Amino acid sequence: MLSLDIDILAMMDAVGDVSRESAGDGVEVVSLHGEHDLSTLPQVRNAFEAAGEANALVIDLSSAAFVDSSILGAVLDARRLAGEAGRGFAVACGGAAEPVLRVLEVTGLAEELPVHPNREAALEALAVAPT
Repeated sequence: MLSLDIDILAMMDAVGDVSRESAGDGVEVVSLHGEHDLSTLPQVRNAFEAAGEANALVIDLSSAAFVDSSILGAVLDARRLAGEAGRGFAVACGGAAEPVLRVLEVTGLAEELPVHPNREAALEALAVAPT
């Protein structure tokens, strides 16, 4: 019974969390932590929308353990909306997020999105991007 309790606790820790912060100069960073799927999609979309008035958006997947197609769709929607509004957009995915990076590579999104190895590289790319 104890091992079952531990497994349940481990699963609870894996549930995704979303945070949003300002990186200065009108850049908002939305970070995904843990596992994200349809159950966390409303949180993810709300965070992207809340950052929608920023000059630029960085989506940091470096602490994400898993993302499903619904989350990838939300990332693509955020990129589309940023582009339509003339705002900067970048994705950071590195470190412990190797499975997430693999999903981006297999789906071709690593090539399509501006994916950078970490948050600092994504912010730097936005700073030098033409407006």
